Amino acid sequence: MVVVAFFAGRATSHPGAAATSGIGRKALYYVDPMHPQYRSDRPGTAPDCGMDLEPVYSDGRPTATSAMSPGSVRLTPEQEQVIQLETETMQPAGTREIRTAGRVVPDEALTFGVSAGVDGWVRRVYSGETGTRVKQGQPLASFYGRDLASPQQAYVYALESSERLRKQATAEPGQSALAARQLSTARNDLRFAGMGDAQIEELERTRQEMLDIDLTSPAAGQIIERNVAVGQRFMKGDQLYRIADLSRVWVLAELSSRETPASGSVQGAKVLLDGTAPIEAKAASVAPQFDQEGRTGRVRLEVNNPDRRLVPGMVVSVVLDWPAGTNPTLPADAVLNSGSGNRAFVARGDGQYELRAIETGRQDRGRVEVRSGLRLDERVVTAGAFLLDSESRLKQPVHPKAEPGREVQMVTDLSCGMAITVAGARTVQWRGALHYFCSEQCKRKFETAHGILLTRATGNAHD
Repeated sequence: MVVVAFFAGRATSHPGAAATSGIGRKALYYVDPMHPQYRSDRPGTAPDCGMDLEPVYSDGRPTATSAMSPGSVRLTPEQEQVIQLETETMQPAGTREIRTAGRVVPDEALTFGVSAGVDGWVRRVYSGETGTRVKQGQPLASFYGRDLASPQQAYVYALESSERLRKQATAEPGQSALAARQLSTARNDLRFAGMGDAQIEELERTRQEMLDIDLTSPAAGQIIERNVAVGQRFMKGDQLYRIADLSRVWVLAELSSRETPASGSVQGAKVLLDGTAPIEAKAASVAPQFDQEGRTGRVRLEVNNPDRRLVPGMVVSVVLDWPAGTNPTLPADAVLNSGSGNRAFVARGDGQYELRAIETGRQDRGRVEVRSGLRLDERVVTAGAFLLDSESRLKQPVHPKAEPGREVQMVTDLSCGMAITVAGARTVQWRGALHYFCSEQCKRKFETAHGILLTRATGNAHD
């Protein structure tokens, strides 16, 4: 009887016996309790955190008595229905929206300056106040200059010479080409002086020198700057008018230097005006511009403005969309703030919810960036997290080594995410802080990922 009992005891203590023990369920495989995606066909310990692998039986459910990390909660289907839990699978972040103000300015490619190539005096100013719309070739002002006679005489002489050569049957091709070049040069000199095509054609017809020259608009647009008055003297090259075609304008969106995106990264932009539909805009491919202090950046938007609603100097509201980064985001309600850090519940299946410490970043449109602590494709509780947290606190066991009246300090392993006690944990000093790990494997994994082992080997300070 003793021999039979001995062999029976060995049979029941064999590791494989747990796979087909008492309750008649057969283990299909074994999983890491902290990382269910790791599977093994035999029992043992997890390679990352050193915890015992849990069997998964033929009915697809792990053991009912499987160990849970501190802070985790297991609920029945009835409890999940009462609490009305909702989960969301972690996905890469999409676009981030920024609302800011922008100032309308003329498009430099559609802005034209009006000046004269000679010194002169303004004799007359036509109706061309600032803000007036003008047509191409429309007279703006007339002026007199002492140096206007010579280019007019040169043009008349070149015109007559070209006509004489055309009438001569014996004219050589080289002479005709030379006369044509002289006529073109004389016409360009008149335009440089400030004469428009209409007056050049009149001079060609009358062959009479003109005393006053009309400054004309080089393009259709709006006068945005005027620097002339009757009797005013000006020097050659002085800008007298500035005209902009407002069919397309720029909007300079103001952003802080911390929020300014890289060149070409803005995926979409809209300009908002009161009482009208949003106007689509396109971000220029140039790099953002900064003020002298470097505190404010300006993102340039190109906006079609066929109805001229956008006027230079106008301040408008701007909505920008660009990639929020590679980190995933969570609804703000899914993040629990414990005072010492942020946490979230991860759904592990079979009614088990693991409390995980996470590092969060910026918040935008009700979602919070998750920088570490969660992986893509993990399901996180988004509704009912506060009820789960309350249940977790009620069921949290007291550590057997804790002194009476003294609370055990719990921390999170940054490698596997398991909640552990400070006492007996492995530690690593990194970036001015002490980090704790459940096993030597998790500690070594963290050191390898952050280059700490390499830094120690080379003797460089790591911060």
